[in-house]
Amino acid sequence: MKQTLLNYFLGIFSIACINAQTTFATKQTINASISSGPYVIESALIDNDAFIDIVVATELGNVVQWYKNNGDGTFTLQPLVSSSLPYVYGLKIADLNGDTFNDIIACSYTGNKIVWFANDGNGNFGSEQLVANLNSAVTIEIANVDNDGDLDVIGASYNTGQTNWYQNDGSGNFGSAQPIASVSGSSPGAINSADFDGDTDMDFVIANTGNGTVEVYINDLVPGGSVSFTKDPNSVSTGNTYLFYCLFADVDNDTNYDILVSDLGSASVSGSLTWYKKEIDGTYTGTPITTSIFNPADIEFKDLDDDSLNDIVLSSGKSGAGNDIVWFKNNDGGNYASEAVIDNTQSQAYNLTINDFDNDVDLDIASIAYNDNDLNSFENLKYTLSIDELTTSPVFIYPNPTTSKLNFKGFETAFNVDVYDILGKKVVSKQLQPSQSLDVSKLSNGIYVIKFPELNVSYKFIKN
Repeated sequence: MKQTLLNYFLGIFSIACINAQTTFATKQTINASISSGPYVIESALIDNDAFIDIVVATELGNVVQWYKNNGDGTFTLQPLVSSSLPYVYGLKIADLNGDTFNDIIACSYTGNKIVWFANDGNGNFGSEQLVANLNSAVTIEIANVDNDGDLDVIGASYNTGQTNWYQNDGSGNFGSAQPIASVSGSSPGAINSADFDGDTDMDFVIANTGNGTVEVYINDLVPGGSVSFTKDPNSVSTGNTYLFYCLFADVDNDTNYDILVSDLGSASVSGSLTWYKKEIDGTYTGTPITTSIFNPADIEFKDLDDDSLNDIVLSSGKSGAGNDIVWFKNNDGGNYASEAVIDNTQSQAYNLTINDFDNDVDLDIASIAYNDNDLNSFENLKYTLSIDELTTSPVFIYPNPTTSKLNFKGFETAFNVDVYDILGKKVVSKQLQPSQSLDVSKLSNGIYVIKFPELNVSYKFIKN
């Protein structure tokens, strides 16, 4: 994120634009007491205010909840979307009824159903609406399966091995189950969609936990007619221990989709992170990616360092100590740098979401920690403040980051400062003289927002 890194040396008042390497701030806990077992997380605009919000659902707490992004680095928990949806293993955000507002879609494993909640555009959600009854509904995907201009819902049944799609009429009413795959004992656990074969319709990759396979299903859509699917005769991968996630991604930047796969492993058997390339003969070649994470879980493929190449981000499903979020810089051509650790303070960070939460162009991370029952964020510190931004700022703060004091430039009379933590709680309020510094040595390490009420100006700073 853009940081006001102003270092004033004796007699030197020139300001330079500094391009920093991509690093992440330490964990900032948004909520340390989520209902038991937060398991899935997504992010998108919920209340139409230009700040990306966060949605979380739990395994054991029966809740679906959303957090409003206040636009200053803090989030506020809103009224619950649902308090009666158990074992939510699938969560998506999308506009299902065509009103331009993002709705919430979730599946309940023990409730045996897929449901959605309509958003009025202000973050007020209607009551639960049924997409479909589905035995042991374990994961969902949203895609325009039939190319009719609206979004359909895809769901998988863990116990029956069925993966179905449900046609949307454009208003959020869904038809009966239409099959994509049905393999007894396969126990599908993850689904992802993309136009894998380049024919303008959506295909699917499915990671099957029960039989340890990753399979591709090609959409044989007849334009304006029927939808059917054909399984690729070549499996992407077999013999896995406990598949957690799969993702279509152009890993080697050749304009063709590859497939990223995470195998969670077990308590005693380490898992793996692998990408698969489809060869000319139709087979798949796997390339393992070395990671310190013993139980790889969620995978994201996003450009963290703003070099136009998507990087790989991996979370950990391991309980207890160890690295929890790492990323691999994309060096192009299928070559990735060794992992860089973003966080090692969570326990079972099964899922994460990546978005620009502070509207500064670079991408930040939010994650849930299953064992800790908390929601956390990690600010991307890629950018410093540019010359243009500096010259138009009414006041300057420095040094940033700081360990003990903040200094100020731009004031000629006494001024007031208020400091807030990431939860929006005011932790310091003081009037200072132009030559005074603000003592922040007693603040805990983390990200804070400092506001100047008379000027209606605020900055973020890091306390180390």
